[in-house]
Formats: sequence, structure tokens, C-alpha cells
Amino acid sequence: MSGNALDPAETARYARQIRLTGFGPQAQSALLGSHVIVIGAGGLGAPVLTYLAAAGLGRISIVDPDTVELSNLHRQFIHSEARVGHRKVDSAKERMSELNSSLDIITHPVLLTPDNALELIGPADIVIDGSDNFATRYLANDACEILEKPLVWGTILGFDGQVAVFDTTQGVTLRDLYPVVPAPGSVPDCATAGVLGALCGSIGAAMAMETIKVLTGIGTPLYNSVAIHSSLDTSWETIPVGRIPQREPIADLDRHLGDYGDGVVDESAAQTDPTLTWATVAPGTRLVDIREMDEVAGGMVPGAHHVPMDELLADPGRIADHDAVALYCRSGMRSARACVALRAQGIKVSSISGGYLAYLSQPH
Repeated sequence: MSGNALDPAETARYARQIRLTGFGPQAQSALLGSHVIVIGAGGLGAPVLTYLAAAGLGRISIVDPDTVELSNLHRQFIHSEARVGHRKVDSAKERMSELNSSLDIITHPVLLTPDNALELIGPADIVIDGSDNFATRYLANDACEILEKPLVWGTILGFDGQVAVFDTTQGVTLRDLYPVVPAPGSVPDCATAGVLGALCGSIGAAMAMETIKVLTGIGTPLYNSVAIHSSLDTSWETIPVGRIPQREPIADLDRHLGDYGDGVVDESAAQTDPTLTWATVAPGTRLVDIREMDEVAGGMVPGAHHVPMDELLADPGRIADHDAVALYCRSGMRSARACVALRAQGIKVSSISGGYLAYLSQPH
């Protein structure tokens, strides 16, 4: 982090926050000299990236393989109608550069995976997780524990949200708050449960504030606790979180691949394994995209068939006559849930881990 004196342009731009008691030029210099990496340029990433760019975070890396869809715009205000169909990282960079041209913005249009997580996170001073699936959340958490990086974490479900700062050098991590990784598809995502843009703004702004606190040393970051926000009654509650004494430290991502949704390479995986990766989908497998119509408008895997999840579960016969069927959604959560329901009816079907986001991360 930089301790350099501010130049006249920086002093003028950030004057209102520099004047804050307890902040001053030293804190602003720390922000300008810091490198943050933000995982996700969506509902939570939009306010986080916007506020950090405005606040003067000198270097910001963005990780997201997705493209902008029309249905994103009610909450992902960093994007616009003109950027529908564009990569989110490029759209976010363009808007952030318009807001603050002095920043160094690095884009990574890829999915965070066990193969790239340590490399991507390594150079950053702090990590901000704005992802929308458990595989990425636990992967980011574990990579941060290995690298001893602070992680600002946020999540939303329905009308509620949570915020925390995990740092193994300070105390607890995500695995102390939620020791058991939820089963794939067991918790609905925003595409099925819905989400209000204003709630994303509330949680994202809180995440940006926690990031600024950690980097500048002002205030008390949310270490060893989780803040829970209920938007319908406008309440915030902070609950202490303790370290699980018997929990083994995370030292190797390879030992936890099952938590990140990584399938096992097997030539017959499409027939035997309910969870696949794009690399393990056998030739001749029927691909079924179970996303909603507004989602597939932004693109599909070539050769895939579109059957929305609700329609498929209501009429499983649409795929029952095929020997090998693999479902995919946006991130793998819905397809995993649909896979469980269909297999319970004796239908041979698999779910592709990482979904369309993982597909977009591949070289094409």
C-alpha cells in the first residue's frame, strides 16, 4: 500500500472523504496504493465496483465470465442497455473508467476455478466475493485462507442479506460460519427466487465500506461476526462467529474439489456421474439448457436444446427417451436440483458443474 503524498488532482477529487475526521490524506493514499480483486460484476459487484472506483482504489481486478443480459439491468446498474450481450468485465471497466479514468482496471473474463484461484487472488491486497453460487464462495474463501488474504463476503436471499469479513489471520472464515457446504441446487438462486435491486445496493455498499475499513484501518471491520440485514423491516443485526476448534486449516485446494463442484474425469461420466464438467461430457450427450427465456436470449451452448426447468420437471418425458442427457443452467445450482428430482424418477440425467458461466470461461 502506498504512502505517497497526494497530488493536487487527487486532493481535489477526494476532498470530501479526505476531510473526514480519522480518514485524511493518509487513508486516501492507502486506497490509491491498494489492489482489490472483485469476484463477480453482477448484483453485488455492481455497487461494490462503482463505490470503490469512486473512492479511489488504485488497482481493481474483476473476475466474471458472464455477459450482460436485459434481466440484469434492474439491479446491475454498472451496465446499460447499450452493453447487453457484452462481457460484464468489459462493460464494468468502461463504466468505471468513465467515473474515474485514473484507475488501473484489470479484467479476467473467466470463472474462478481451483486451477486459477491462487494465481488470480495472489497479487491482491484484499478479495471481495460478489458471486452467486456456493462453489465459488467456498473456493474464494479457501484460496484466501491459503494465501492469508482478507475476504469481504456478502450474500442475498429473498429480502435479506448478510455481510462479513473473513480473515484466517484475524479469526474465522466462511467455513466457521457455514461448516457444511450446501448440497448443489439445495438453495435457490436469484433466477428462481428473485431479487430486488435495492437490496443488492444495500449489501454491496456495506461490502464496499468494509473493504475501505480494512484497507485504511479506520473503524472496526466485521471480523469474527456476520451482519444480517432484513430489508422489509430495515433492521441490521450483528452476530458473533467463533472459530471451530477442531476444524483443520485449508492448506490445499485439491483436497476440497468436491466443494467446488469439480467432476471426476471419466469417459462414461455422462451415464454414471450426476455431476459433470464441460470436459467430461461424453460425445453424443444431449445438452439441455434449463434457464429461463430471458437468460437464453443472451446466448446458448451450440447444439443445446432449451427446456425451462419448470417445464422439464412438469414433463420429464421430454428427455426420458435419451440415454445420455446433461442439464446446465447459469452456474450449476438449478441443474443440480433438477438432476436430483429427475433421477428420483429413474431418469438418467447429469448436471454440468459451473453451467453456462463455466462454458463461457473456456477458449472458443
